[in-house]
Amino acid sequence: RKEALKFIDDFENDEKTIEKLLEKPNNILVGNLPVGEDFPMRVLSEIANAPFLSKEALIHKCQYFVDSGADMIDIGMAAGEDFSDKVPELIDTLRPIVGDRPLSIDTLNAKEIEAAAKHGIDLVLSLDLGNNSKVLDILKETNTPAVLLPTNFSEGFTPKTPEERVDAMKQLIEDTKGIDYVADLILDPVNSSSIVESIMACFEFHKINKAPMFFGVGNVTELMDADSGGVNVLLAGIGMELGVSILFTPEESGKTRGSVYELSTASKMMFLAKHRGSIPKDLGINLVAFKDKHKRLDIIENETDGVPEVKQTKPMKFVRDKAGSFKISVDYGTTVKASRIIATHFKKNKADLVIVGDTAKEIYEEIIDKKLVTRMEHAAYLGSELQKAQIAMITGKEYVQDFDLFKNPDEFKT
Repeated sequence: RKEALKFIDDFENDEKTIEKLLEKPNNILVGNLPVGEDFPMRVLSEIANAPFLSKEALIHKCQYFVDSGADMIDIGMAAGEDFSDKVPELIDTLRPIVGDRPLSIDTLNAKEIEAAAKHGIDLVLSLDLGNNSKVLDILKETNTPAVLLPTNFSEGFTPKTPEERVDAMKQLIEDTKGIDYVADLILDPVNSSSIVESIMACFEFHKINKAPMFFGVGNVTELMDADSGGVNVLLAGIGMELGVSILFTPEESGKTRGSVYELSTASKMMFLAKHRGSIPKDLGINLVAFKDKHKRLDIIENETDGVPEVKQTKPMKFVRDKAGSFKISVDYGTTVKASRIIATHFKKNKADLVIVGDTAKEIYEEIIDKKLVTRMEHAAYLGSELQKAQIAMITGKEYVQDFDLFKNPDEFKT
């Protein structure tokens, strides 16, 4: 793992190599960040509906994305609305949080694009065949790159086939000469227009133009009821083969929480695989979260031969612990490291103490030390629930006391 991460760090800090690679027409600078097929795929995370968030919520979400490994942060505006007057404040609020990472704005509104370009935005999402003429001059004047969409939303035009997408993109590139751009052929969700045809469009475009390409991974993960980890790494692998430069995602649902971290890790995996000329396996870093790469399937010698086996015949009768009871919850911070377990102690139905900790062990040892449990079955119950809370905190699952974290395997048999 150390060698893998060192290889990537050495590459990212090799100024002479980066300078040379940026001379190639297929690589550009977004802010101070090199973007293109010769660099690791950059992860762009979107703060959705940014104008509606409080300043505190905006900062909190941005910090979460930064901590998760985002290379770029996107200010997601509201479709059909005009918040151009809020754009400078949004940029000023986020600049100190993103540090040297680029900031982009996601809008087709010409007024919002102009306001952002004048206020130093690093990338515009997006120009299409309908709005490009209104903002092209300001983008040239401010030397602001843009993501290009092969659409004309003002006239209700969205291409479907790979040929339509590529032809529309070629026309838009011609119309927007003079700015650096990233081509977005629009990755479709599964079983919508066609994820296959959208991938084919990327493939066909890349054959004739090696410009940086944009991959809207969130279009797929948000619209599929599956854990995001495997989906993200597979799409990152497909993106790497296609020549994609930017992986774009929000995190707008529980099932996609952690997508920025997953894509950041997947990008590193694919960069290593590409440079080693190998499949993305045994690279030193991985996204195996819920299963082990190596699981013993051989039969372990049974050491209980001849020992009586018993099973519970009836549940134990509940008896309230005279020392009191506990309500257990998880406070999910911006990252796993910032999360914590909370155990609130109640005596005669009134809260009198709150115990917090990073692990189940910290909390149950404090409970024992303060003599807040007197019954063995209560101690066993607390240990079980606290460990469950810790697992939820690590995996991002929602913890609800007395409810299972994971589906019972028997549910899948019916």
